Amino acid sequence: MSPKPEQPAPTPPRPAAGRYDTETDVLSVRFTDAEAVASREVRPGIVVAYDAAGAVAAIEILEASAGRLAADQDLRRLTGAA
Repeated sequence: MSPKPEQPAPTPPRPAAGRYDTETDVLSVRFTDAEAVASREVRPGIVVAYDAAGAVAAIEILEASAGRLAADQDLRRLTGAA
């Protein structure tokens, strides 16, 4: 019996891309290239954007320097993905 050929590893998800705007004090983190079609403020100053499939596309943190999140905050808890 011959051994099974190895299956290629799945493609890893796209790494998140973040951007901080010093003029508006907004931190934006994109998780996908998909267009956001809906958004919801999950906590004051924290907006989660969703794509057409309902997956999280991005998170925006308004007044980011105000310390709305702890340094070790798990963003999945904000989106309901955890």
